[in-house]
Amino acid sequence: MPSGSAGRRYANAIFEMAKEQNKLEQWGADLDSISYAFSQPNVQGFLDNPKTSRDSKIQFVSKVLGPDVSQQALNLAQLLVKRERQSDMKSVVEEYTRLWNKERGIVMAEVTTAEEMSAAETEAIREQLSKLTGNQVTVNMKVDPEIIGGVIARIGDTLIDGSVRARLQNLRKQLA
Repeated sequence: MPSGSAGRRYANAIFEMAKEQNKLEQWGADLDSISYAFSQPNVQGFLDNPKTSRDSKIQFVSKVLGPDVSQQALNLAQLLVKRERQSDMKSVVEEYTRLWNKERGIVMAEVTTAEEMSAAETEAIREQLSKLTGNQVTVNMKVDPEIIGGVIARIGDTLIDGSVRARLQNLRKQLA
């Protein structure tokens, strides 16, 4: 089973529980802490080592995370380690963040430009996308010189391609 689907299941369950308990923000912070800890090379190496006993791994996670996260979040981290699913933590955080943003009316936009944008240009793009979607938009900027110029924005399943490359391809099709 792909780890992304397991991560989504964990995230959905956590999100529903956090929503019922009115602890969405706390869970977001706890999940970030767990994900950060699990992504550290020395922690990853210890947890992925098949020679280390499962009990040692669970105790290690308790020592590393115990003071930084809630007991429920610590239980989740221990459960993931017990089931050898700690690699799913990244997808858990991504899905939880997506659900939390949806709850708050925030959508993520992946914006690609040919050159690095200034803060003012990025803010102008964000404002335009907010007007277009009717939601608050958080922009993740990427640079791809191959688009030649213009902007490509992806919001969920919607693609807005205003790149020079796309315009040239359309012109080529019309001329052919």
